[in-house]
This record gives sequence, C-alpha cells and structure tokens, in this order.
Amino acid sequence: MTPTATGTLAKWGNSQGVRIPKDICELIGIQVGSAVSIRADQAKSEVVLTFEKPDDGYRRSRKVSMEELCAGWSGERVGEEWGGPDVGAEVVD
Repeated sequence: MTPTATGTLAKWGNSQGVRIPKDICELIGIQVGSAVSIRADQAKSEVVLTFEKPDDGYRRSRKVSMEELCAGWSGERVGEEWGGPDVGAEVVD
C-alpha cells in the first residue's frame, strides 16, 4: 500500500508550499536540502515531485593505515613538542 497524506497549500514568502510529513520523507530517504525536480501537468491538475536518489553516505572501500594518510605530509612531526613520545597519554609530574 502506498502511503498517502493530505495537506493545505500555504503562503511561504512570495511562493506557496505544502509540507511533506516526516514519515513519508523517511520512507523515501529524503531530508531537508534534498534536490527535487518539479513537473506540472495542467490537464490532470497534478504536480509531480521527483527527488534525486538519496546518497547512501560516505563509505570507505578499505581501511587506510596512518602511514598512508600521512604520506604527503611535509610539515613538522606532531607530538614531540611536549618533550617526548607520550602522544595521547596524559603525563603528570
């Protein structure tokens, strides 16, 4: 069964707008800022919204070592400015 909802066309600045219920947005994977194409069919009094396929998010295809991540680094070595190799460990004297 296709989810349906009702709404009211409302004034939104110099335009008009209809709110899309959260459960329908979640169902098709859209969120605020999603790109949409709007097509109007005057004969049928229809407005069709087509959203771009949602991005599945960032996925790394493989694990990357710290050496690979830092391979192009040409700056100073980080961690020795405090007097030793205790990077990430708190040392209290």
